[in-house]
Amino acid sequence: MLTIGFCNLKGGVGKTTACQNLAVALARMGKKVAVVDMDPQSNLSTSFGVTVAPNTPQVFDLLTGNASWDDIRTVHEGVDVIPSSLDLIMAELNPEGPFGRDTLLRESMAALPPSRYDYVLLDSPPQLGVFTRNVLTAADRLLVPMDGGFYSLAGLRLLNEAIPLFNERLNPALTLLGVLMTRHNPKIFIAREVEREVANFFGGLLFKSYIRQNVSLIEASSLGLSIFSYAPGSTGARDYKAATEEFLDRCEGAAAAPETPAAAPLPRPSQGADHKGEN
Repeated sequence: MLTIGFCNLKGGVGKTTACQNLAVALARMGKKVAVVDMDPQSNLSTSFGVTVAPNTPQVFDLLTGNASWDDIRTVHEGVDVIPSSLDLIMAELNPEGPFGRDTLLRESMAALPPSRYDYVLLDSPPQLGVFTRNVLTAADRLLVPMDGGFYSLAGLRLLNEAIPLFNERLNPALTLLGVLMTRHNPKIFIAREVEREVANFFGGLLFKSYIRQNVSLIEASSLGLSIFSYAPGSTGARDYKAATEEFLDRCEGAAAAPETPAAAPLPRPSQGADHKGEN
């Protein structure tokens, strides 16, 4: 069982959409897959068509020991879903609650037999709060989705600086699986600049495949469906199929995993790049 955290400390980069569609693609390829929604906004749950009713067990109850994995688990498109809700926000704000601990998710998952899943994908919030720290502590590897904007690059920089701290204090096995460009339009100058900077800094950790801008991806998630159910012939479906194949190569050894670069400032895109349009 390999646990993959989906993280970027910048929101709106397509992280949750990537987690959802990679999970469904893996399931369609015959893999045993689960996803855990660790974001109080519960967008991953919604994208699978899951709404947590009042007094229904969800990930908060798993973390506090008040419910088991199978008490919470629901199945959608062949994927086991551990849903979230806005209750997580109140749990984090409660000073008497258990959420000063960064190991709750790892401890909760320790009871899972290693053979139960091939992959468990963890969706995190876009900030380094307690839920993201739980993801970084529980994950074996990190996948960083990012769009072609400069602020997404800043989120990647902060996350790269955080990884060595977690290696030292909480999770020595944590490594970077790769960086996946999402909502990508290589015709836009700033998008090309960001991609170039990431490639220069991370080398082979940048996925060769990328996800193009595609309206069907937005529509699918809003309807609680994967792109493979909603628009199987779309560019989004083709892109996520290619990204999933590369994901498997990286996870299962067909491609040697490059080393995570030492924490260092990522370079800023070229001066004036934000103001240039398409070439």
